[in-house]
Amino acid sequence: MTSRPYRSAVREQAAASTRAAILDAAETLFAQDGYARVTIGRIAQAAGVSPNTVYVAFGTKVGLVRGLTERASGEDSIQETLATIAEADDADRIVDLAVRSAGDVVHRHSRLMTVLVANASADPEIGATFQGTERLLRERFGLITARLEALGALRAGLTTDRATDALAYYLSPESWLRLDTLGWTPEDQTAWLREQVRHALLGL
Repeated sequence: MTSRPYRSAVREQAAASTRAAILDAAETLFAQDGYARVTIGRIAQAAGVSPNTVYVAFGTKVGLVRGLTERASGEDSIQETLATIAEADDADRIVDLAVRSAGDVVHRHSRLMTVLVANASADPEIGATFQGTERLLRERFGLITARLEALGALRAGLTTDRATDALAYYLSPESWLRLDTLGWTPEDQTAWLREQVRHALLGL
């Protein structure tokens, strides 16, 4: 009676593992050799699957980039941070949580972020994917600035829209990646960006 559901669960787990292996291989190769130079065949070989498996799972290289983006943006830690911020009463802690969370995501997925930033202008489909990521980031930043406004913590004269602009400016992937190229450590990046955001949003 239970064999069929069990087999289904095993198949789903195997399919999820295969998708993860394909995404891991794609992310590594895109960062290592550049998006344009990597073929589906190479990704399949690195993941230990057939090219047809990659096509069935993701369709195209752009589909792989979308898959990588969805995986990064759907991490449980992001929702956990937003939930904590929604209940927080200390503005300084909210800023710290926002900066640390943004930095952690970018650093965990720096290879993907580099692919998106480097190819957004040259490839319209990747550009559209990047724009979708930016819209999602802005929505999440809007939740953070709305909480600060509800606490009366935004500096005088600052609207939530402008506060969201500031978060998008300082905490975008491009900002973190630029500091990386300048040789800043993740700790230095976090400390400096936290101070900029505190001043821009809270006037501290």
